[in-house]
Amino acid sequence: NLLDNPNLRLKSRDLSNLLEQSIDSYTTPRPKLYTTYVDDGMRIVRDEDDHVFIYGRVSESEEESDYKGVMADLGVGKLLEGFNDAV
Repeated sequence: NLLDNPNLRLKSRDLSNLLEQSIDSYTTPRPKLYTTYVDDGMRIVRDEDDHVFIYGRVSESEEESDYKGVMADLGVGKLLEGFNDAV
Protein backbone atom coordinates (compact mmCIF):
# COMPACT_ATOMS: atom_id res chain seq x y z
CA ASN A 1 0.00 0.00 0.00
CA LEU A 2 1.46 3.32 -1.07
CA LEU A 3 0.27 5.14 2.06
CA ASP A 4 2.06 2.65 4.30
CA ASN A 5 5.41 3.12 2.53
CA PRO A 6 7.88 4.31 5.21
CA ASN A 7 9.96 6.08 2.54
CA LEU A 8 7.05 8.25 1.40
CA ARG A 9 6.47 11.39 3.42
CA LEU A 10 4.42 14.48 2.73
CA LYS A 11 6.44 17.33 4.16
CA SER A 12 3.48 19.63 4.65
CA ARG A 13 5.41 22.26 6.62
CA ASP A 14 7.98 22.54 3.86
CA LEU A 15 5.16 22.84 1.33
CA SER A 16 3.42 25.52 3.40
CA ASN A 17 6.67 27.48 3.73
CA LEU A 18 7.24 27.28 -0.03
CA LEU A 19 3.70 28.47 -0.75
CA GLU A 20 3.97 31.36 1.72
CA GLN A 21 7.26 32.46 0.16
CA SER A 22 6.03 32.09 -3.42
CA ILE A 23 2.47 33.40 -3.28
CA ASP A 24 1.89 36.76 -1.62
CA SER A 25 -1.77 36.10 -0.86
CA TYR A 26 -1.17 32.68 0.74
CA THR A 27 -0.92 32.22 4.49
CA THR A 28 -0.71 28.85 6.17
CA PRO A 29 -4.02 27.94 7.83
CA ARG A 30 -3.90 27.98 11.61
CA PRO A 31 -6.96 26.12 12.91
CA LYS A 32 -8.52 27.18 16.17
CA LEU A 33 -9.43 24.50 18.67
CA TYR A 34 -11.51 25.07 21.78
CA THR A 35 -10.89 22.52 24.52
CA THR A 36 -13.06 21.85 27.54
CA TYR A 37 -11.52 19.58 30.17
CA VAL A 38 -14.35 17.63 31.77
CA ASP A 39 -12.11 15.81 34.25
CA ASP A 40 -8.75 14.02 34.33
CA GLY A 41 -9.99 11.40 31.91
CA MET A 42 -12.09 13.29 29.38
CA ARG A 43 -11.89 16.37 27.22
CA ILE A 44 -14.15 17.82 24.55
CA VAL A 45 -12.59 19.61 21.60
CA ARG A 46 -14.51 21.80 19.15
CA ASP A 47 -12.92 23.13 15.98
CA GLU A 48 -13.68 26.37 14.17
CA ASP A 49 -16.27 24.55 12.01
CA ASP A 50 -18.11 23.39 15.16
CA HIS A 51 -17.05 19.77 14.73
CA VAL A 52 -16.98 18.15 18.15
CA PHE A 53 -14.42 15.53 19.20
CA ILE A 54 -14.61 13.74 22.55
CA TYR A 55 -11.44 12.17 23.89
CA GLY A 56 -11.26 9.80 26.82
CA ARG A 57 -8.25 8.37 28.59
CA VAL A 58 -8.16 4.62 28.14
CA SER A 59 -5.05 4.00 30.20
CA GLU A 60 -3.27 5.52 33.15
CA SER A 61 0.06 4.83 31.43
CA GLU A 62 1.94 7.80 30.03
CA GLU A 63 4.38 5.64 28.07
CA GLU A 64 4.30 5.83 24.28
CA SER A 65 2.61 3.00 22.41
CA ASP A 66 4.19 1.45 19.34
CA TYR A 67 1.52 0.78 16.71
CA LYS A 68 3.86 -0.34 13.91
CA GLY A 69 2.41 -3.84 13.97
CA VAL A 70 -1.22 -2.66 14.05
CA MET A 71 -3.12 -2.29 10.80
CA ALA A 72 -4.93 1.00 10.28
CA ASP A 73 -8.69 0.60 10.66
CA LEU A 74 -10.26 2.85 8.06
CA GLY A 75 -13.21 0.54 7.48
CA VAL A 76 -11.74 -0.69 4.19
CA GLY A 77 -11.33 -4.23 5.47
CA LYS A 78 -15.01 -4.56 6.36
CA LEU A 79 -15.99 -2.96 3.06
CA LEU A 80 -13.93 -5.55 1.15
CA GLU A 81 -15.30 -8.39 3.30
CA GLY A 82 -18.84 -7.29 2.49
CA PHE A 83 -18.00 -7.05 -1.18
CA ASN A 84 -16.40 -10.51 -1.20
CA ASP A 85 -19.37 -11.99 0.64
CA ALA A 86 -21.77 -10.44 -1.89
CA VAL A 87 -19.88 -11.67 -4.96
